[in-house]
Amino acid sequence: MDYIRLEAWVGGEWLAVEAVSVTDGESEGESLSLSFAPQRTESGYRTLIWEPLECFLREYRDEPIVLVPAGNRLPVMFGPGAAGPFRLGRTSEG
Repeated sequence: MDYIRLEAWVGGEWLAVEAVSVTDGESEGESLSLSFAPQRTESGYRTLIWEPLECFLREYRDEPIVLVPAGNRLPVMFGPGAAGPFRLGRTSEG
């Protein structure tokens, strides 16, 4: 069975993304994160992943964003307004 997942262009390749986070400087350094589980349908992807991600990136566009790739990869930090690009990817792993 195929799954839909969030991917980001990082270091010259598309990597599956487990989470996107930001440290909110106004709330004593608390971290705010969105996590992304693979979805079975594109509509699930849009409602549970893409729309929240768009809102998150819009709200925190002036803060550095940290992407957490799936697997044993180190987190990647993007400067304010520079996170992405993102895309929809298909995989057989859930």
